[in-house]
Amino acid sequence: MVVDIEQAFSLIKRNTEEIVSEDELKQILQEGNPKAYWGTAPTGKIHIGYLIPMSKIADFLDAGVSFKILLANLHAHLDDMKSPFELLDFRTEYYRQVIMGMLEGLGVDPKKITFVVGTDYELNPDYSLDLLKMAAMVTLNRSRRAGAEVVRTADDPKLGAFIYPLMQSLDVPFLDCNIAFGGIDQRGIYMLSREYLPRLGYPKPVCVFNPLLPGLTGEKMSASEEASKIDALESPKSLKKKYSKSFCPEKIVENNPVLVFAKSVIFPYLERTKQTFDVKRPEKFGGDISFENYETLENAYASGNLHPADLKKTMGAYLVDILAPVRKRFEANPKLLEQAYPSS
Repeated sequence: MVVDIEQAFSLIKRNTEEIVSEDELKQILQEGNPKAYWGTAPTGKIHIGYLIPMSKIADFLDAGVSFKILLANLHAHLDDMKSPFELLDFRTEYYRQVIMGMLEGLGVDPKKITFVVGTDYELNPDYSLDLLKMAAMVTLNRSRRAGAEVVRTADDPKLGAFIYPLMQSLDVPFLDCNIAFGGIDQRGIYMLSREYLPRLGYPKPVCVFNPLLPGLTGEKMSASEEASKIDALESPKSLKKKYSKSFCPEKIVENNPVLVFAKSVIFPYLERTKQTFDVKRPEKFGGDISFENYETLENAYASGNLHPADLKKTMGAYLVDILAPVRKRFEANPKLLEQAYPSS
C-alpha cells in the first residue's frame, strides 16, 4: 500500500482522462480517508473493456483508497428496461462473478473491495426523500443533458431515464464515498452531482474519469456491436482469433486500440505481478523480445521493430491468462449465464 501522497496521486491519475479536481483529490489523500466507488448497471454481457476500470481500481487500492463496487440493479431497469425486473438478481450475480474473476486475473484480491447492490439501500426512506428533493430542483432538460452519454432515450423517453442521473448522484453520499470513479461518458452525471449535492447538504465528490476503450474495429467498444468486442467468457481459441483481427495499423500509435489496452491494462498488470511483456517470434523475424515498460514497447512498435501480428498474438495470450479465473467461476456455476441471459 502506498503511503506517500504524491505517489498515491500519481497512481490514481495514471491512464485517466480527467480528474475534477486534482487539488481536491490531493486534499482528500492528505486528510487520510479516501473512499471511492465505481458503479455498473447489470445489463448486457460483460466484455473485456471492463478490464480497464478493473485495472484502475487496482491502482486505487495500491494508493491506499478504500473501494466499493456498486452493482446498480435498479439503474439497469430504469435505463429503458435494458434488464427485465425478473432477471435483475441473476444478472447482478453474473456481474459480481465476472468482476471478481477479472480482479483475480489482474492480481487483485476481491476481498479488498466491498460489493454493494443498489436495492440494499436505494429503497430506504432517507434515500427516497433525498431523491424527491433533488427531483424538485433539477429540470427535465438538465437531467437529460447529464445522462445523454449514458442513458438510452428516444423521441418519447421513459421517466426512468431522468431519474437515473439523480440516483447516480445520490449514490455517492449514500455509499459514504468522497471519490466517484467512472468512464468519461459519466462526466455529465457527476457534474450534476457536484452542482446539486451541496444543495442537499452533501459535499461535492471528486470525480476521476477513465477514457473510453476503442473497440476492436477502432470505434468505441460496445456490448451491442459484436464485431467490436470480446466477451469476458470468450473461449481462449475464439479470443485469440478475434484479437488477431483487431484494428492495429502498422507503426501507428495514436488511437490504436491494441496499444491503448496494452498501456491501460496489460502493463499495469505486469508491473503488479513483476513480469515483463514477452513476445515470442521466429529468429527470421527478430527472435524473442521482452519489454519492461510500455514506453519501450510503443517505441518499438512505432519504429517498425514490432509487427502488429506479433503484438496482437502476445496480447491475446495475456488476455487468455487474465480471464482464466472468470471462466473457472462459470465452469463451477454453468447455470448462471443461462439464468441471467435466457436463450429463449
